[in-house]
Amino acid sequence: MQVIRASRYGGFCGGVKRAWKLALQEVASTDGPVYLSGKLIHNGPAMRELEGMAIRVVSLADGEDPVGGTLIVRAHGEGPRLYELARQHQLRTVDATCSIVKAVQRRARALEQQGYQVILFGHKTHPEALATVAYTEHGQIVESVAEAEALGHFAKIAAIAQTTAPQWEYEAVCRVLRRKCDEFEDQGRICGWTLSAQEEAAHIAQQVQAMVVIGGRDSSNTHRLVEVCSRHCPSYHVETADELDPRWFAGLSVVGVTAGASTRDRDIEDLVARLEAIETAPRRDERSPQRHEDHQDAKGTKVETERETA
Repeated sequence: MQVIRASRYGGFCGGVKRAWKLALQEVASTDGPVYLSGKLIHNGPAMRELEGMAIRVVSLADGEDPVGGTLIVRAHGEGPRLYELARQHQLRTVDATCSIVKAVQRRARALEQQGYQVILFGHKTHPEALATVAYTEHGQIVESVAEAEALGHFAKIAAIAQTTAPQWEYEAVCRVLRRKCDEFEDQGRICGWTLSAQEEAAHIAQQVQAMVVIGGRDSSNTHRLVEVCSRHCPSYHVETADELDPRWFAGLSVVGVTAGASTRDRDIEDLVARLEAIETAPRRDERSPQRHEDHQDAKGTKVETERETA
């Protein structure tokens, strides 16, 4: 089967590359234990690789008390309290926070100091959103236009966004927030890599008969890619090539591949190789599987888009 793959925006983004490099460097150069403040990146196979190197997640806020060592702050960032706890535990800190996320954190704090009510559009349980509002005293997270509509009136509102949020949804929320205040500032910054990855994925999805998106189950940007692709063709989300089912592609001749920002190159290459090796002609005694226009999970069943909890 012919495979058309994302050539520029599939796999590790710049922030993930930096976080991954820092983690590997610490393992290679540090004698003591190496810890993570949470999932370094949202990708199961990648996290299992780190676990195999004896890098483990610790939760200082929940009372864990690691003795010495290095703490790597995850790519999604952490609030000020985490850094204070690391100092109290005498942990050396390596900050792997994405530079774009770091900039949003600084912006949130500065805007509140200027008298704005900071409203962040994102998922209320996502670590990036939680870390960002932790740099404010009164910042709030809204997940939808409906939640924005339910807000009261403020003198000044500054809108920011989780960096993987859909641009069009953020803009819709901003239109509501403008009516909720006397002075409004749009300070949202959606990650450019995320936007470009979605554009490239949509372009490919319009040229193929099906799309496969490989990435973490709890990856926000991966779920966004699946949403984008499913608007144009049947789309499947897998975390590894082992989840592929050849029956999905019965009768098809060309499939597209893109990957979430935390997907390792080796997993993408494995997926492409597996797809290229698939014999797509259906057997005479085997019916072709039903093709859904909605995006599908690794079992090929219709699923709703998940909201990430980690």
